[in-house]
Amino acid sequence: MARYIAVYDIAETYPDPHSEFITQAEKLGWVTWVWAPARQKWYKLPNTTLIGEFADRDAAKAAFNDAAKAARAEVGKLTIEKYFIADYGAGAFDSDVTADLE
Repeated sequence: MARYIAVYDIAETYPDPHSEFITQAEKLGWVTWVWAPARQKWYKLPNTTLIGEFADRDAAKAAFNDAAKAARAEVGKLTIEKYFIADYGAGAFDSDVTADLE
């Protein structure tokens, strides 16, 4: 399994479908937090960024698309304007929102 990162833009609509998209994405293996082992903390990713572990890029893309489809079924309208999904081996990050290990 490899780690993938997805960044995306959702068209502005009412009601805002973003929270439903996140809910559906989390059911399919995407998360909105990244673990920093050296600091023993979780860091919140930027609002339109997800990471997840998948067998390959096609599986990551399928999970992303399935989350959009499920969210669309719940809220009625959701348009992903653009997205980028890539293999994510290591990266640098920081966030103003953190959570300690419990």
